Amino acid sequence: MTSLNTYISRSLLLAGVAGLVMLSACGKKPEAPAAEKPAAEAPKAEGEGDGHGHGAEGGEEGHGEEAGGEKTTMTDEAAKAGGVEIGVAGPGNIDETVTIAGRVEIAPEGRGEVRAWYPGRIMSMTAQLGQKVSKGQTLARVESSESLQTYSVPAGISGTIIEKNANVGDITAGERAMYVIASSNAIQASFYLFPRDAESVRSGQTVTIKTLGGKVITATVSSMLPSVDPRTQTLTAIVKLPASAAEDLRPGMAIEGQFVTTQTPANIAVPVDALQTLEEKQVIFVKNGTTYTAVPVQVGRQSARMVEITGGLQGGETIVTKGAFLIRADIAKSGAEHEH
Repeated sequence: MTSLNTYISRSLLLAGVAGLVMLSACGKKPEAPAAEKPAAEAPKAEGEGDGHGHGAEGGEEGHGEEAGGEKTTMTDEAAKAGGVEIGVAGPGNIDETVTIAGRVEIAPEGRGEVRAWYPGRIMSMTAQLGQKVSKGQTLARVESSESLQTYSVPAGISGTIIEKNANVGDITAGERAMYVIASSNAIQASFYLFPRDAESVRSGQTVTIKTLGGKVITATVSSMLPSVDPRTQTLTAIVKLPASAAEDLRPGMAIEGQFVTTQTPANIAVPVDALQTLEEKQVIFVKNGTTYTAVPVQVGRQSARMVEITGGLQGGETIVTKGAFLIRADIAKSGAEHEH
């Protein structure tokens, strides 16, 4: 029995040695304990290695994270040259308005008629249709039928000749104006109010007019004509326009005016031009030094000039109020460069 046990023990020992030899021949090594495994490589911080000046910046707090790193840098000189203006977000009024159609006209004080003082023959006419003239400038000479003396007829106001109703050699008795002069600096707008609008429009109210070029002209209602047009059943509101409006508005042009009927306060109100759309989000650009960050906002009430911000923007922050499209374009350009 002892010999049999000894034989079995030797056989098992030889089998174990053979197994180790085979493992060694196959090149396999026992696995290292879990504690001896090499540590995993630490992940890189977001944006690490990105050499662009746009996007999230390390160590910067505030709106950078919630805006998804949509930002750009621009020197104050470059921003000013591009028409960028800044302001501080804060309380304001949101106008409730009614839109009314109207027409640009020459104001009564901006129209002057040039007539002969005494009946007689027109000896000369020195101005032509469309010509600009100055007050006191001689426009015609007339020979009096009674005294046979020739006298000068001057311009009563400065402006442009818009009518010429006589020629040299004509006899004038003063019944018809030889010239009609219009001053481009004296224009007004007549707006035609239906009864439902007339109840809310009063003298002194603010009116905004948007030109074809996008400029906004602000004026006030100067008077309300007392009579109703029998054909249209409308009342007329007269709005005196500033002299600068003559650069964009011409007599005879059809326009629309936004009449401010009531004003309600808002905790934060910004100019309409400050609100932009970036990646399908409505944003306001917040300025911090030379960095402009796109901050997504929630919008409330809106008028022709102002918009209420109900979320995403805090009072006292420095924002872009005009020229925000330039900042938006710079961010969009940066995003396109990153894609290539």
